[in-house]
Amino acid sequence: MEAQYPSLVNYMETQTDITPDMRGILVNWLIEVHFKYELMPETLFLMVALFDRFLSVVKIAKSEIQLVGLTALLLASKYEDFWHPRIKELISVSAGSYTSAHMLGMEKLILEKLMFRLNIPTPYVFMLRFLKAAQSDRKLENLSFYLIELCLVKYEALSFKASLLAASAIYVARCTLHMTPASTPLLCKHAHYEESQLRACANMILKFQKVASTGPLMVTYEKYAHPEHSRVAEITPIEKLPQ
Repeated sequence: MEAQYPSLVNYMETQTDITPDMRGILVNWLIEVHFKYELMPETLFLMVALFDRFLSVVKIAKSEIQLVGLTALLLASKYEDFWHPRIKELISVSAGSYTSAHMLGMEKLILEKLMFRLNIPTPYVFMLRFLKAAQSDRKLENLSFYLIELCLVKYEALSFKASLLAASAIYVARCTLHMTPASTPLLCKHAHYEESQLRACANMILKFQKVASTGPLMVTYEKYAHPEHSRVAEITPIEKLPQ
């Protein structure tokens, strides 16, 4: 199923009014909105996937980026969650920047441009499967999800498939927790990636982990520094991956 969707590598090159940095700021804010409404984790990943897929086929103005993001959240929560925020609540979150008509119009446009295909394979789907294969415990699970969520705000992460991101996040988490082997035979079997195939993506994720506590995009770090998530954000990253 993953192969059915075109790569999103460099899709921002088609946009003339928004940048990867703007995307990162918006996604960081959307993660905060998602957390505020206590929505399901699968909603978070689908929201970002819908946002990126739409922007890969439709050129938008800078003034519309928040509208697209909030509408992606609305659609993702309708598809994945037990409930979804009401449109007037999302308008309020945007400080009244848009109207109900704006959001309903954008919802229709996103659905049309994505041909009503919302069952996009996200890293979350692969994480659930791979964590079972990795014989995860609570700490490994939290750390793996922390690392994969760090990727959401990073445009660079779109260079890799969702399945590779998931497998690499678990690999980096196992390395960080000094678990051996870092990549189990069962994980390799289920992920269909050998350890050598994870290295480039894993190095990118490790880079994200090392700078997560600095800079303006810290929502995910703060979220996973909470006891509810075993404070995994506070774990010191390893210096480098094993050879």
